[in-house]
Amino acid sequence: SPTGYGDCEVVKLEQGFAGCDYKSMTGEECFAHARSLVEPLSGYFENQDKKYEAVRFECAKFSAATKAKVAECAYLQEAVNAKVHETNEFGEQFNEAARATEQNCKKACAEYKECRAKTVAAYLKVVGPKWLR
Repeated sequence: SPTGYGDCEVVKLEQGFAGCDYKSMTGEECFAHARSLVEPLSGYFENQDKKYEAVRFECAKFSAATKAKVAECAYLQEAVNAKVHETNEFGEQFNEAARATEQNCKKACAEYKECRAKTVAAYLKVVGPKWLR
C-alpha cells in the first residue's frame, strides 16, 4: 500500500452539520437526530480499533521473534568469528613452522656441503687425486 502500513482504509470525513429547526423539534429530538447521524460511525471506528489492536498484537509478536532471531544471529556470528580467528591462528602457526623447516633444511644442506667438502679434501690428502676419476 502507498502508506506502508498494510491494508489501510482511507476514510474521508467532512464537517458534519446536523442542523436542527428548534421551531419544529425539541432539544431532545434534535439531539436524538444528531446522535442517529453519528451512531454508525461509532461502530465503524470500534471495529477498526479492534482490527488495529489485533494487528498491533501480531506485530508485537513478530517484533519479539525478530529480536530473538537477531540475538541468535549475533551469537552465531560471534561463534563464526571465533572459529575464523582460530583458523587464522592455526594458519599462521603452520606458516611459521614451514618457514622454520625451510630454514632448518637450508642450514642442514649448507652444513652437509661444508662437511662433504672437508671430507673430500681430507680423503684426497690420504689417497690423492687419482681416485676421483
